[in-house]
Formats: sequence, C-alpha cells, structure tokens
Amino acid sequence: MEVENLLKIVVDACDDKHGYDIVAYDLTNAGVLYDYSVICHAPTSRQVEAIAAEVREKVLENNVNIYSTEGLREAKWILMDLGDVIVNILTRDDREYYELDALFEKHPLKEV
Repeated sequence: MEVENLLKIVVDACDDKHGYDIVAYDLTNAGVLYDYSVICHAPTSRQVEAIAAEVREKVLENNVNIYSTEGLREAKWILMDLGDVIVNILTRDDREYYELDALFEKHPLKEV
C-alpha cells in the first residue's frame, strides 16, 4: 500500500472517532525511519482508547502491519508504529505537557 493511502486511512480513522486537532507532519526529507507522524488528542483516556481501536481496525482491514503499539494500559498516550507512519494519540493534557507538536513544527504539514 502506498504511504499516502495509509496516511489517509489513519487520519480518517482518527476523525471518525472524533480525534481533535489531527495533524500529519511530513518527515519524508527529515532523514528519519518513517515518512509521517500523525498526532491527535481526545479529552479522556477512554476516547484515546477508542481512537486507537479504530485506527487498529481500519489498518488491519487494509492488510497493513502494526509493528508496535505502546501505552494501551494507561491510555494517556498511545503510540502506534505502522512502519512509514507513526501515530500518536494523546489526552489533551498530555499533548500540552509533552509538547510533541513543538518537536515536529519545523516540518511541513501534510494535507490529508
């Protein structure tokens, strides 16, 4: 599957479960091991879990490997490694605390 199609599936899954402020940073020219970093947040850990479950379901429906998933126990920050796309789903408080967007702000946003 082309990475742009995978990115669209991920962003649509986050949107379907009402993820907030969904962004996809384009890291294709950054020299890292993946092409895109998707970040979104939700007001509660229960909703973070629901978004992660939707991403998992949609990705597996499209026969894409999930290499790793971290953070499911506490569901404050769930990180999913899909190879060329990394997905970060956080609670609003954790997104503000860790300032993950500041890490990627020098990279362009990908329109999806």
